[in-house]
Amino acid sequence: MLSIKRWMVRQIKAILRPLSDRWVYTVRSGLAKGMRVRGGYLFLPKPPPKEAPLLEYIAQMLPGKVAYDVGANIGLVTFFLAKSVGESGLVIAFEPVPPTTQRLIENMRLNRLPNVKIYQKALGDVESTMTIAYPQDASGIATMRNDIAQQYRQWYQVQNFTVDVVPLDILVEREALPLPDFIKIDIEGFEYPMLIGAQKTLRKAHPVIMLELHSSSEEDRVKTWSKIYGFLKEIGYSIFASDFTPIDETNLLQHGNLWLCKHSEV
Repeated sequence: MLSIKRWMVRQIKAILRPLSDRWVYTVRSGLAKGMRVRGGYLFLPKPPPKEAPLLEYIAQMLPGKVAYDVGANIGLVTFFLAKSVGESGLVIAFEPVPPTTQRLIENMRLNRLPNVKIYQKALGDVESTMTIAYPQDASGIATMRNDIAQQYRQWYQVQNFTVDVVPLDILVEREALPLPDFIKIDIEGFEYPMLIGAQKTLRKAHPVIMLELHSSSEEDRVKTWSKIYGFLKEIGYSIFASDFTPIDETNLLQHGNLWLCKHSEV
């Protein structure tokens, strides 16, 4: 059952959507401060995202570098990364949901960001097509996980899209993409397949990774997070919580779902 607060937010968004879809405005605060946006609800009061301190820390390392934004949504982090890498750097953004990708493209055009390249692709472990569940009122939580999508259907009206899935390793080779110095990953439960499909790139480039983890249950969280932790450790990464607390086997479920991953050779 919807909470009263969530129900009220949905009603407010429904009222504002006809105006929001036409209105181009400038974001006044947060990571995307100064960004011109069409649509969305960034004019509503909202607390800073939990990833903001980590991204601001990482931004110091990014001038002139290559950043991948995996799960770019409408481009708020893409915009922040584009400013951080500067004109001599590059941001490659991956967003599979068709209407969200179109909004991302338009937002990058509105902000005249030539250092952003966009792929309408989902990243996974095998090349295929999959169904992604897209809540229109919460585009940032679109998921290819059926169990997570089923939970969303309790709260949102969900639309399904068929999307192309490709391993990052294949796309890097096929498109001759520059190797990443930093990867942000926020893909609603598909983290492990994405990492498996990127292991050649990770082993070669050793990018810093900011990883947001998602799960459908406590049992799923224990199983999936342990697999992700084991994989990252096996290829040479040390893992930290968002407050820079070191993560190991004894505490990997105790410090939230945002990890900073650094390779031992960086």
